[in-house]
Amino acid sequence: MRAVTLHGEGDLRVGEREVPQLLPGKSLIEIAFAGICATDREVFSGRIPGIKPQVIPGHEITGTVVAGDESDEIKIGDRVVADTVYDCRECNSCLTHSAAECSNPGELGFTADGGWSQYVLVDTSRLHKIPDHVSFEESVITEPFVIPFGALLDSKATIKDQRVLVVGQGLAAVAFASCAIALGAARVDVTLRDEKRRALFTGISEKIHVVSGVEVAKAAADVSIDSVGNTESIATAISGVKNSGQVICYGFSSEYADNFPIADVVLRNIRLSGHTNSIGRWPAVIKMLATGEVKTRGLVDRIITPEEVPDAIAHWQGNLRTVIRFKG
Repeated sequence: MRAVTLHGEGDLRVGEREVPQLLPGKSLIEIAFAGICATDREVFSGRIPGIKPQVIPGHEITGTVVAGDESDEIKIGDRVVADTVYDCRECNSCLTHSAAECSNPGELGFTADGGWSQYVLVDTSRLHKIPDHVSFEESVITEPFVIPFGALLDSKATIKDQRVLVVGQGLAAVAFASCAIALGAARVDVTLRDEKRRALFTGISEKIHVVSGVEVAKAAADVSIDSVGNTESIATAISGVKNSGQVICYGFSSEYADNFPIADVVLRNIRLSGHTNSIGRWPAVIKMLATGEVKTRGLVDRIITPEEVPDAIAHWQGNLRTVIRFKG
């Protein structure tokens, strides 16, 4: 099969790999589209530890089940998206309590081969069928919506009828704004560095208001979300939340957050919560996609071939979401 493989820092190669062999409890997925996110670029740059040698990256994947163990929910021929996180099955939580609380989880594209290939092997229990009317181009970015949606719920923050501030203008910010509206937020303010994505955000809902970073109202939001993860963004998120409000920390970048405003956090009784992979939120997001409560149509703004991946990563153009087309 055709695959993109990481051979070391800054070294992506396109070539042939063996199609994965079937294993009990797993399904073979023929990939239609696979996304490229900021974390993949961090892997390429060597800034994330614990990467499997010569791994096939890719954790935003959609395609068709072509072989493997079926389940009550998943059959051969189904169009699916994949939750690419898997439990270690060795830690104390996995053995005695709950795999959902695994202390050493892995993920396809990092610790095992992922979806930048024609085929990928995935635990059948981690697959989710997508509605017939949802295209592969829409479903490939289900994962970037699942994680922010889960962050809103797992943070225990009250969203309904509240004012929410989203700091950032990338796909995570789009997902947070969309999901906050779906959860009943009264108003969502989104910060933008430039105007080119204004229509993208305001088109989600009339309840979304676009502001520049310097225009963020101080201590106005009930909940604020930092989807970027740098010095400026965390300061904006903290400045914009009310006393005793909550800041959801989601983004992280390669730079350190210098001059962290800890005095504001302490003196204003602000709660900070960090969030990453969310357990069990896939069905809810897929249902919202099916009903149109959240929309991903039009968010993929660049489609490339596997052969174009190394150059696209090395010379990143700043698209909202670039995806690799393998079929269709």
